[in-house]
Amino acid sequence: MHVIIVGCGRSGVALATRLDSEGDSVSVVDVDARTSARLSAAFRGDFVEGDGLRRDVLERAGISRADGLICLTACDELNIVVTRVARDVFHVPHVVGRLGDVEHSLIATELGLNMVATVRVIVDRVDRQLHHRPLDAEYTFGNGESLLVRAPAPAYLAGRRTSEFNVEGEIAVIEVTRGGHSMIPGHSTTIRHGDQLSFVVASGSIERLKGFLGGRWQ
Repeated sequence: MHVIIVGCGRSGVALATRLDSEGDSVSVVDVDARTSARLSAAFRGDFVEGDGLRRDVLERAGISRADGLICLTACDELNIVVTRVARDVFHVPHVVGRLGDVEHSLIATELGLNMVATVRVIVDRVDRQLHHRPLDAEYTFGNGESLLVRAPAPAYLAGRRTSEFNVEGEIAVIEVTRGGHSMIPGHSTTIRHGDQLSFVVASGSIERLKGFLGGRWQ
């Protein structure tokens, strides 16, 4: 997996260090070359000096093969623009941005962007989303026999019907969040890039759902 991190501050360094230690290919982008000194000597990834809004900088960072882009600069406006460009122009499957000011959350929500806040939340949530592990239950029914989980729709599923996910007695798609708006899918509802899907899944079928989301359609 190749991941681009725009912003070599505290969050960017923490995330780059974790992903690198887990064996991922990582490129860190920052306009200030001096920030590269924050990365440890053990870091095996690349540091690219430049503005994360520039196409040539993103191309040097490997945007064409990126599985994820995370924008963690101190500027909310820049993070919103870069994440939107990565999602809509370069079609990067997993895109997350940092949001420091709650006043900007409405704009991000209207654009359907995935934004996070604190350093710990950023590192844990991005790592979980990139690897689809684990699919944490947001709600448990009964004695844990059924779970409510949410996950971003992988790019490879764009154009397929949500009903194709449904496995009788095991998995059901019950809600889709698109562009900040929620809807209950019908039989013909198709998945779009950037959708967030809500599932009710039998506890014994969680691995099967992870397989669907990880590119193993069964």
